[in-house]
Amino acid sequence: MTLPSVLENATTSIGEEKSDKDLRILEQQVHQKLTTFSSGKSKCNSDGNMASQLTYSTESDRNVLPLRPIFKDYAWGIRGLDSRVARYALESGIIDEVDPDTPYAELWMGTHPSGPTTLRDGTTLEEAVGGPLPFLFKVLSAGKALSIQAHPCKAGAQKLHLENPANYVDDNHKPELAVALTPFEAMCGFRRLEEIAILIKKHPEFAACISNEAKLAVFLANRDEDSKKSALRALFQSFMSCPKETSSRQLKRLLKRLQKEQSCDHVHPHEEPPWERKCARAILRLAQQFPGDAGAMAPFFLNYLLIAPGESFYMAANEPHAYVAGEIIECMACSDNVVRAGLTPKFKDVDNLVNMLTYSMGGPTINAGTPAYGDDRIMRYTPPTGEFEVMVITCNPGEDITLPLLPVPSVFIVIEGSGNTDNEDGQRLVMRPGRSYYIPAKCPPLTLAVNEKKRGPLKIALAHENMHKDDPTLASAADVGSKEWSGEFALPLEVSRMFSAWF
Repeated sequence: MTLPSVLENATTSIGEEKSDKDLRILEQQVHQKLTTFSSGKSKCNSDGNMASQLTYSTESDRNVLPLRPIFKDYAWGIRGLDSRVARYALESGIIDEVDPDTPYAELWMGTHPSGPTTLRDGTTLEEAVGGPLPFLFKVLSAGKALSIQAHPCKAGAQKLHLENPANYVDDNHKPELAVALTPFEAMCGFRRLEEIAILIKKHPEFAACISNEAKLAVFLANRDEDSKKSALRALFQSFMSCPKETSSRQLKRLLKRLQKEQSCDHVHPHEEPPWERKCARAILRLAQQFPGDAGAMAPFFLNYLLIAPGESFYMAANEPHAYVAGEIIECMACSDNVVRAGLTPKFKDVDNLVNMLTYSMGGPTINAGTPAYGDDRIMRYTPPTGEFEVMVITCNPGEDITLPLLPVPSVFIVIEGSGNTDNEDGQRLVMRPGRSYYIPAKCPPLTLAVNEKKRGPLKIALAHENMHKDDPTLASAADVGSKEWSGEFALPLEVSRMFSAWF
């Protein structure tokens, strides 16, 4: 087919109803013909401006290269086209259609052997980079709760991999950060001991799943952190070791009471602190998703957080968490090690989880990013670990923005909007949600541009090795220490005084 005929077909197809697959095939035909037509042309026009060049070579370190990521269909994923992972997978060409019954849970961009990304020609990303990337970049679409889990430190990962390689597939640690794309619910880190003590006294069903010795340790703990951590460990170990018959029976009683309180015989909203109301509703929801699993009582001892779009948090190694619902960008060290203990049909390793946790209290910091490179449209999310860092870059209609020149390899994905790019080599790419790209180290930076007639901004999320480790924007619960909440989440004054006397 000649170039004029391809363009004619493209023009006449504008008004026709086409499937995403048909549109991608048509786009590829136009791309191929324009690439052939433009070969040998000058990269600059008579005014010295950058001209469009659609060619790219996997052999060149000056070209930004399209990627083919990997998707995972874990049971907790969002099903069908409601899932951002599904829509991104369709746009990237790794699936031909979206199955409405399939849970599209994760999209992986990286070099981990459990899901290696490739280029369009089949070359692996690891081959293109010249070695493994230190990070794994993901999009998560969670329709229901993930397991209660933690990720091991390096020494712990090496030990677990040596002892049980079937369940712990590599020997690397897995600290991770998340940036919310939608309102996102998560359980992150242990509650303060004072809060847990209140919940033990208020909910006898929860108390019945904990030994008397562990409860006594909670109420008699000294004010120093070591004493509190020791009591918290005793409580968590006792709860996780509770016989299934006991925990199942107590969970049924708890659910019956909470359902009654949430209906006609409920406590007036002003008589119950918001954090307690949120805790009760979360338990009902988790119990519906995982019938009979005592892990539904996890909100009694884990912080239950609602993260707004654009906000982020960091989970260090050996910190408990469970993502509940919503969609996020996630970046982590290149590992797939997970130690689970509840809310899952998968392998549970309670003993190792109990032994590995730091028992820090108060939860991670929540951060909306920090402007970078002198432009408040570039927000960086920087953890206190060297493997990774994330930037979210926004280009509004009628604007353009040039990405920073990076000395390390990076990967980015379009998360919202559409636009195009150019650079000093004239490499033009079409930006659409779900398309992902690899940028070699020291590659000429792309300039993003959005037509002024567009209704919304173009947003991309970019991951690379941490360039600002000495200036982190995020901290784990262990780094923050126990928090003293204020405002609506503060403990009542009389309760605070009571615990001041106790602790």
